Amino acid sequence: MIQMERVRVAYPSGMEALKSVSISVEKGEFLFVVGSSGSGKSTLIKTLLGEVGVSSGQIMVAGRELSRLKKKELPYYRRMLGVVFQEFRLLEDRNIFENVALSQRIIGVSHDRVKRNVSLMLDMVGLGEKRRAYPKELSGGEQQRVAIARAMVNRPAILLADEPTGNLDPKNSWEIMDLLEEMNQLGTTVVMVTHNNEIVNQMKKRVVTLSQGVVTNDMPQGGYVQ
Repeated sequence: MIQMERVRVAYPSGMEALKSVSISVEKGEFLFVVGSSGSGKSTLIKTLLGEVGVSSGQIMVAGRELSRLKKKELPYYRRMLGVVFQEFRLLEDRNIFENVALSQRIIGVSHDRVKRNVSLMLDMVGLGEKRRAYPKELSGGEQQRVAIARAMVNRPAILLADEPTGNLDPKNSWEIMDLLEEMNQLGTTVVMVTHNNEIVNQMKKRVVTLSQGVVTNDMPQGGYVQ
């Protein structure tokens, strides 16, 4: 599903964010990416999104080589990705139904299908009864569930999550992890960046550790290592 081969990312300042990173992620896998601040975790996510180009090496996602994609092709490539960030990034002037529906309307889904798909997704994340609520009326955990519903409503093959529990308390963090696990069980490949060692250690998923842009550990059922 994802193949990174000797990927190097260097910024104009000369700083290398990734140094010869090689990672292969299979379809349906759940992968944690961990490491200290500045280790290259977020840069890795940005390269998979096509937001940051590679200086050398190759990234293949579902058979597409990202460096060969033209700018006009990126929006179509990103349709196969769902993305969740630490910040919820919800539109404050729209209710949560409309926040989730926007992802479908952008790609031209019909009104009836939008209504059905968004309702099903909000029910899945436990917010069906709050579909007319606005973001400011929800807790942090509920807002992140809306963000997950928005990321998943188009049924992406891959979910990229960059510190999705970073702003949440332990209870809400585990509720979010239960949702991500459920999405993974339904077949979505999940790549999650986190600094939460408790979550990583308890879930026993594959763990890749980055340090100063280099992969230092890759364990199939590992724990948090710095």
